[in-house]
Amino acid sequence: MKIKLIFPGRELEMGKSMLPVMPLAPTLLAALTPPEHELQLIDMFYGDEIDYDADCDLVGITVRTPLAMIAYNIADKFIARGKTVVLGGPHIFAFPQEARQHASAVAIGEAEETWSVILNDVQTGSLKDYYVCGPYKKESLEGSVYHQPKRPDLANLPMMKRDLLPRDRYLMDSVFTTRGCPNFCRFCPVTPIFGPQIRHRPIDEVVAEVDTLRKNYFNVDDSVFGHPQITDRSEENQYYLDLYKELASLQPKRLWSGAGGLSAINYKDGQKIVELAAESGLCSIAAGLESISGAGQKQSGAWRKLHFTSPDAFNVEQMQEDIRIIQELGIEIMGFFVIGWDEDTLETYRRTLDFCDEMQIIPFILTLAPMPGSPIYDEYLEQGRIFTELSWDHYGGDSVVFKHPTMDPKEMFDLNSRVLQEGFSMGRILSRTFHTLRNRPSFGVALNSFFTQLGLRKAFRQRYDRSPHHPKL
Repeated sequence: MKIKLIFPGRELEMGKSMLPVMPLAPTLLAALTPPEHELQLIDMFYGDEIDYDADCDLVGITVRTPLAMIAYNIADKFIARGKTVVLGGPHIFAFPQEARQHASAVAIGEAEETWSVILNDVQTGSLKDYYVCGPYKKESLEGSVYHQPKRPDLANLPMMKRDLLPRDRYLMDSVFTTRGCPNFCRFCPVTPIFGPQIRHRPIDEVVAEVDTLRKNYFNVDDSVFGHPQITDRSEENQYYLDLYKELASLQPKRLWSGAGGLSAINYKDGQKIVELAAESGLCSIAAGLESISGAGQKQSGAWRKLHFTSPDAFNVEQMQEDIRIIQELGIEIMGFFVIGWDEDTLETYRRTLDFCDEMQIIPFILTLAPMPGSPIYDEYLEQGRIFTELSWDHYGGDSVVFKHPTMDPKEMFDLNSRVLQEGFSMGRILSRTFHTLRNRPSFGVALNSFFTQLGLRKAFRQRYDRSPHHPKL
C-alpha cells in the first residue's frame, strides 16, 4: 500500500521556536510499518505541505488537542476523496468517538501492538471502528473494536525511520527509553494514557540507536532521571545508572536534552543518576515545577513528582537548592510553571518570574489549560468551569479556557503576556546564557541556550500579539 503519515502543525508553534527536533511519533510508526509498503512522512510542524490529490491507500494522522481541528479538517478532505483515514494520538484517548466522526478508524493508545493489525485489516477490507491498546474501558465505544488489553513490551523495537524526513532540517534527533509515569499530576493525561508502571527499552538497544544519531538529540521520556523515590523497584534506579554509563562511553559523545525531575538529586541513587546523565552529555532539562506555592502543588498534584511526602510538606527552599545542585553539574534548567490554580492571584505571575530570575532558569510560565484526559479537565467540566464554546485550537496556550474563581480571563491573558515578554528581555537572556556558560564551559551549549531563548522570545511575542483567540469577557 501507499501510506501517508501526517504530523499536523500550525504556523505558530512554540516548539518550532526552539532547536528543531525530529518528531518521534511518525518516525516510530514508519519503523513499525513492514517494508513492502510505500511510505511518505509529512511534518507540517516544520512546513511540509499536503498534496491531497496524490495517490495513496491509507492516511495516518497524529492528533494533539491544540491541533485537533486542523487534524480533523485534513482527515475530512481525504475522506471526501474516498481515502482510508486512521486517527491516533493523545487527544484520541479522551475523545475517540468525536474523532471517529472524521475517520475510517481510530487508534487509542500505543501503536506497537495495533499498527500491524490495522494495516492487515485495511488490506483485507475488514477495518474496525476502533483499535485499542492498553487497559481502556472499551465498553464506552460504539462500533466494532479490536482490543489488546496489555500495554506493549518495549523490547526489540525497530530504530526510528529518520531517513524519511529531511534530516538536515532538524538540529536534534529524538529517541525514547521508557514509557509510563507514576506521578498522577491532575492536569496531565500522561499517566492515564501510558500507565503508572514504568516500562524500559533494553539498554543495548537504546545505546545502539543513540550511536546512529548526530551530535544533538532529545530524549522524550517523562523523566530522564527516572523516579528514584520508588525504593521497592531497585531495577528502576539500576536501569538509569547502567544506561548513562554506557552512553557516556560512546564516541563521539553526544549532547542531549530531556525532561527531568529536580528532586532526583535528593536520593543517593538519584544524585548519582543525575551526575552520570551529565557525564553522558545531558546539558538541558525541561523541569515541570508547576507552582511555587504549596496550594498550587496540592491542587496540581505536582508535589508527587517533586517527591514531597505530602502537599503540606512542599518547601520552596528545597526546590531552590535542587536547582542549584543540578545547575552546578552543568545542566541548564527550563522551568515550566502553570498558573491558574484556585488560590493563585494575578500577583502569582510576577512572583513566579521573580523566582526564575533569582534562580537563573528559563521561564516557561503558562496559564493553566486543563487538557482532555486529565482529572482536572473532568473535574472542571463537571463543575461547569470549562468554556465549552471554545474549540480545541484554543488549548495551545493562546486562550484562557476555564473560569477561575477570582481572576478575569482577559487579565490572566494580558498579564501572562507581559510577564513572558519581560522574562525574555535581551538582558535576561544574556544573563542566563552566561550563567549556563559558567556552569558548563562549552561554547556550543551556550550558543544553543542563547538561540533557543531568542526563538522563545520571538514566539511568545507572536503568540500574544497575534493571537486570534483573545478570551472573551
